[in-house]
Amino acid sequence: MKKLDLNESFISRIWENGEYYTDLHTTEGQKVSIINFGIKNFDSGADYKEAVVKIGETVLRGDVEIHRSMTDWDSHKHYKDKKYNHVVLQIVMWETYDGEIPKMSKSRKIPTVVLSKFLNTSVHKIWRDIINNPSEQFKIPCHPDNHDVNPDLKRDWIFELSEMRLKYKAERIKYKLICSGKSLSSRENWEQVFFELIAEALGYSKNKEQFLKLANFTKLNKIKKLNLNLIQIDSVLYGTAGFLKDLRFKDEYISHLKDNWKALNKKFDEVLNKADWNFFRLRPANFPTIRLAYLSGLVYKIIYEEYFKRVILLFEKSKNTEKDFINLFEEVEVSDYWLNHYNFGKETKKTAGSLIGKQRLTDIFINVVIPVIYLYAKLFEKPELTLKIKEVYARMKSGNDNEITRKMNAQLNFKTKYLQDEQGLIHLHNFYCIKGKCSECDIGKFLYYNNMTFEPMKIIIY
Repeated sequence: MKKLDLNESFISRIWENGEYYTDLHTTEGQKVSIINFGIKNFDSGADYKEAVVKIGETVLRGDVEIHRSMTDWDSHKHYKDKKYNHVVLQIVMWETYDGEIPKMSKSRKIPTVVLSKFLNTSVHKIWRDIINNPSEQFKIPCHPDNHDVNPDLKRDWIFELSEMRLKYKAERIKYKLICSGKSLSSRENWEQVFFELIAEALGYSKNKEQFLKLANFTKLNKIKKLNLNLIQIDSVLYGTAGFLKDLRFKDEYISHLKDNWKALNKKFDEVLNKADWNFFRLRPANFPTIRLAYLSGLVYKIIYEEYFKRVILLFEKSKNTEKDFINLFEEVEVSDYWLNHYNFGKETKKTAGSLIGKQRLTDIFINVVIPVIYLYAKLFEKPELTLKIKEVYARMKSGNDNEITRKMNAQLNFKTKYLQDEQGLIHLHNFYCIKGKCSECDIGKFLYYNNMTFEPMKIIIY
């Protein structure tokens, strides 16, 4: 996969979040512990002031400098600048250097950490996480100049971007269908991909990759061939997730899961590690264990009650598609155990209603169901269904507010009214603003690429 060209602002966001990395060591092998990250410096000099770090057995107080690569210390000529005399640690993203460790003077080397070596997850996953959570300092390149742009030009461009985003999502789903090696007309193929996308969405940011990996390991056609019941499907999902290994709690439900998994595990031989799953800082209702219970119930519905077909029919016939979709997915039944448990062996008060909240179901409707059915309508040449999807997209009220849309609305002097406005803003942010592609943006073209105008400074503060 192509190495991301990350700027120092982005690397600083990684550095500030200790959850992204562990067990830091300098290039010379000394252990690094962060006592205080310091204060972000927006003036000249090092990037962080008044930091406190422990390197080896020595506690150091001073500045921290952020760079993309080892060569930047010399190329930026920091060794000549007295403002960098108090740097006690350099953080670089990539190890692209074949010379000596950077020095501030002939006698003092700068301890350096190559951050990419100690990340807990992929840089691409971190990139997605950070761009979805802009900092307070985030500014798009054309702010505040864009306030002078005609509102109709903005709205027309954002509408066009919303169409691009829907097609972009549909193309990614098509790619997944093709990569399966099965025919695009295979019902099993569509059901499997539909299941995988919903599983990924149930994982939220903390467990998204884990849920997707689990779904990739869990083949619905195999479950259908074995004619498994709901508790057996539970056993397959919890067993594949790694939760049944060394599970110390004992009760009737857990015994059933273990017995079933013992009989089935050879047919589902790819298993995750229990330690891969994140519970920290999650509300109990968002624990992966409770999400897996819902996913198990959904698997049952997809296999035995033709849920994917029912979603297509819902789009074709419903007068209130979103509401009817949420009602349909609130019908998913789970094993009784999970009506009063959030995790194994820990009973709670009886829970009421669906295990999945309406907001999460709305997110699944927007990000999974609409693009899946849109692609289905396009591939099977169903113009009426395509039109229905676009109508839903156009009339569905805005309401899924997030950090991106809030900041984009404020900085563009724009107000989202409908779902397509939100999707257009997200596409503008992800594919134009944070990449500095002002010359390809209608707003940027109007502001900076006519005669006698100037291109904006494209330093993005994430």
